[in-house]
Amino acid sequence: MRPLFCIAAASAAFLVLPGIARADRTVAAVVPSGGDGLKLSAAHPIPTEVSGQPGPVRIDGCFSDGRGTDGLTLVHHALRVSNTGDRGITAVRVRFAFYDAFGDVMATRTNVAEARVEPGQTVDRINLAELSDSGPPARITCSVDAVRYADGTVARTR
Repeated sequence: MRPLFCIAAASAAFLVLPGIARADRTVAAVVPSGGDGLKLSAAHPIPTEVSGQPGPVRIDGCFSDGRGTDGLTLVHHALRVSNTGDRGITAVRVRFAFYDAFGDVMATRTNVAEARVEPGQTVDRINLAELSDSGPPARITCSVDAVRYADGTVARTR
């Protein structure tokens, strides 16, 4: 058993010592150049409205924009959520319905916003994003789908 310990210690020193020796030198971080990443279009607003709001959590505002590249669309949402109940909230699951230009639902998504919202408090700019392989929707609706309270219980609205 003792020889294995010595081999492990020597191996660790072999890996660690070069790093210690270089500690006084500046290490340059490798950052991908602009050519290596996605080139997204400028953000364009997508009309977004709040649909039904049962329960003690209220979406006071839902704002969306989209950026596109090569047939992909990144949709970003920002929410303003109020807790009108008497228990603290740790997360809100929000359902988004994406409508096409003909007024039909082309997709639905749910995203979870982990945010502490105390009773009577409003939280701004809960940000959620998603990637789609289709073009930007003509409009979006958002609604509260579920709430996780501070005590761990979950309430679903549907």
